[in-house]
Amino acid sequence: MQDFHALEELNQALEQLLAKLDKEPAESELADELVSELQVLVGKRQLLLNELLAAIKLEDKTMWLKQLELTQRFEQQAKVIMRHRQELMHLSSKSKRQINVYKSIGAK
Repeated sequence: MQDFHALEELNQALEQLLAKLDKEPAESELADELVSELQVLVGKRQLLLNELLAAIKLEDKTMWLKQLELTQRFEQQAKVIMRHRQELMHLSSKSKRQINVYKSIGAK
């Protein structure tokens, strides 16, 4: 039962972290730290789920379905954040190219 409590705490920490990451500007150093923390929490969650899976019981089916739904939700949230950051990076590199073109025109 202690493992289930630890899993719930990890789930809450992941939800909070994803919410923070979604609000943090992509260019922020804090965003990099949050991504690193996200990787650590996801790793811990996976290890804990593996431990729980080794001792699975039929009556735990509801809990496992809930964890599957949470995993899918976390994955979707992370994908949305990742796509948004990729779009920002693309726009940033496009803007830099345009600035370089204007600089090269101005230098002539």
